[in-house]
Amino acid sequence: MSSSSSSSRSQTRTTVGIPSTCWCGANLTTFGAQTKDNLYRRFYGCEIAVKRQSEHHVFKWIDEAIIDEISIVDTKISQLQADFQSFKRTTTLRLQEHGKKIDESLLEMKRIFHDQTILLDELRNKSTLVLEAKSQSPLLNIAAAAIVLGTMTWLYAKIIVG
Repeated sequence: MSSSSSSSRSQTRTTVGIPSTCWCGANLTTFGAQTKDNLYRRFYGCEIAVKRQSEHHVFKWIDEAIIDEISIVDTKISQLQADFQSFKRTTTLRLQEHGKKIDESLLEMKRIFHDQTILLDELRNKSTLVLEAKSQSPLLNIAAAAIVLGTMTWLYAKIIVG
């Protein structure tokens, strides 16, 4: 393969990758070179360039165009890999932050649950005391009635007998 390139025919413009149209606006096709150095080497060009070789039209060796395309794809793949790694790092950090917040929320919920359990136990103990007092209240009522009756009897005896 010769070192002649697409820039040897056109000094003003270069084409990267596989060209689709000529600078003159014509569609491109492929041709086989007829020179001794590049016999049958394929290139992109337009019909006008073949007829008017003195004019500057798109000329690009197919093998060079394919190498350009591969380089472009490699660059895009490298950028996608870098973007993916960046996304992965960012997402991992965000997930870790959310995990910490969830852990903090769980600890707070456990603390609240523990406090509520203590309050519930205290309430149960107080209600047990109230219930015990209520269960003893008939006895207290009888005792109070006995004291009142005794006092009334003493007053009656003092006033009438006395």
